Amino acid sequence: MRKERLKFLTQGILLFILGLLFISNPIRQGSLFLMLIGIALTLIGIVIIIDGIVLTQGLKYKLLRIVEGILFSGFGIVFFLRNPARGAALMISFVVIMMIVLAVVNTIAVFKSNHNVKWLAIFLNILVIWFGFQSLLDPQLAVAIFYWTVSFQLIFTGINHIVMYFIIPDLFDV
Repeated sequence: MRKERLKFLTQGILLFILGLLFISNPIRQGSLFLMLIGIALTLIGIVIIIDGIVLTQGLKYKLLRIVEGILFSGFGIVFFLRNPARGAALMISFVVIMMIVLAVVNTIAVFKSNHNVKWLAIFLNILVIWFGFQSLLDPQLAVAIFYWTVSFQLIFTGINHIVMYFIIPDLFDV
């Protein structure tokens, strides 16, 4: 159980830091910044996949970790291979859908908890889903506010993973 908690804490801290770095001044830093984020997220995804295959117990949770790793790696590869002139709508849609799926999965997992902090995690997941649907419904707005949307989604997902670090023992007692 301790390993599961530490995984969530590590992921949360990394996602939170990536969100803060992304929001700091993404336009000026441009493609170099996106490449670094892409490499970091791809490596995180690979580690999550390996963790899911090797360390994670239980078939359902193992499959969830592998899918989460694939999504993170795909997200990272999209950033790493991003061409600013082409594919912006596809990239934004992919990022937004990935963040919505992670938020929904995290909400389902947290909802089983009896811990009072679960409502903070659910609220943060609802914000991630809301930002995601706003981006999907208005692609022009999504392109204009892409950096900010992804920044907030990364920050909220990171905080949510850190909150899950404190909730996770309660999740497995249900």
